Amino acid sequence: ARLDRIRGFGDFMHYHLLAAGKIDAVLESDIHVEDIAAHCVIVEEAGGRVTDLEGAPIRLETRSILATNGVLHDSILEALEG
Repeated sequence: ARLDRIRGFGDFMHYHLLAAGKIDAVLESDIHVEDIAAHCVIVEEAGGRVTDLEGAPIRLETRSILATNGVLHDSILEALEG
């Protein structure tokens, strides 16, 4: 698998790249829901999937995020477990 690190302006760029199909996944920790709420909607409306790094839905107390193209979501969660 190929991994890269992207740092975007205002931390929004990678979610837009994901929604556009240019990257496959975004993982972040130490986040606040107000910083990712709109990004979650954009990714899900583009057909992607969004959870925290344990696979739970995004909630007000969420502090991590896994956003994917949907296809890779479960395999990434499994890799994070082990």
